[in-house]
Amino acid sequence: MIARLDRYLIRSFLGMFAGLTVLAMALLLLERLIRITELVSGSGNALLSGSLLIANLIPHYLNLALPGAFLISMILTIDRLSRSGEIVALMAAGVSLYRIVRPFMGVSLVLAAASLLISGFLQPLSRYSYREIVYNLQHQSVLSVFQEQKFVQYNDRIIWTDSVQPSSRRLGQTFILETEPDGTRTVLTGRTGLLQEPRSGEWEIILQEGAGATYRESDAPDAYDRIEFGELIWPVIPDAGQYRERGNDERELFLSELLSPSLTAKGEGIAPAVAASAFHDRTSRAALLLVMPLIAILLGLNLGRIARSSGVILGILILLSVQKVLEFTLVQTSEGVIPPWVGFWPVVVLVGLVALVLFQRLSEGRVLAGARRIVARQGTDYASALARKQAP
Repeated sequence: MIARLDRYLIRSFLGMFAGLTVLAMALLLLERLIRITELVSGSGNALLSGSLLIANLIPHYLNLALPGAFLISMILTIDRLSRSGEIVALMAAGVSLYRIVRPFMGVSLVLAAASLLISGFLQPLSRYSYREIVYNLQHQSVLSVFQEQKFVQYNDRIIWTDSVQPSSRRLGQTFILETEPDGTRTVLTGRTGLLQEPRSGEWEIILQEGAGATYRESDAPDAYDRIEFGELIWPVIPDAGQYRERGNDERELFLSELLSPSLTAKGEGIAPAVAASAFHDRTSRAALLLVMPLIAILLGLNLGRIARSSGVILGILILLSVQKVLEFTLVQTSEGVIPPWVGFWPVVVLVGLVALVLFQRLSEGRVLAGARRIVARQGTDYASALARKQAP
């Protein structure tokens, strides 16, 4: 009986949860499709390259979609079971709200572990792999960098050209802006240009009939070095060799690496506060999944027969509010304003305590003001009390 009830509740929820997760991921991926199309347009195997890029984005967007899909699907499931009278029947038979929420708590434990696996291990690997594929695409097919009449940023350069002829590698009017590490900027324009590869993996632009200038932001507006030329060779993509090792920033590090100073040191300038903030951010978001079944019961339970959408709206607002608080906390802790554990875990504890207290009051038949809503009795007594409450 108990196992059958658990299976029924989970089965009622899983279909909607899977559908909402896929829908959310599809909507999130749409924003990257244009960028991916531009990246693979010059590749010899665009379909394979595009598929690999999308596959490496799945862990990132899956971790983003899980909380919202989980909460909304639980709210809708509880609301549907309430309006169909199934929850009323269960409670009339002596099944408490604690018993009803138990299978959803089990699902939340599984999803919390999955969130830690995704954000702690799969996502760093996929992010690094995505960047490596982009790097290889840009270096293997330099023509993919140049898009007609579009400003394209490549490393420390911004390049624009009004036309590209792939067969002859000839460019139309071309603009280049390069920013050096010391802040010096060089602006170059040419009436025409030509791409050439003097050595394998090294590309350069030959600008013709052009002009330019070199300046610094700290200099006066009229303090710049003017450049005029009939022909100028400008290196675009030097031979950079193999792609760098993983660990360029905290988003490429595993959870264990975020807490290890020796492993974190391999990253380029990753501050300990930034690494610790990333660790607490990932773990606190996984912990919040454990509270969502209680919130879903609070927002989805509806003992009437009229459908309502306020629970879903409130659930979305709560998710967005917590998300913004965590984003603000991540910025503050990364800058060392507050310790990471002080910034993240009080939010988790506060949300958990509020949800637990309200759920306990609801299970005892009380609303926020303390008035009776459900008379928590067993069997016939409960059914009689509920019938009297719903009678006109």
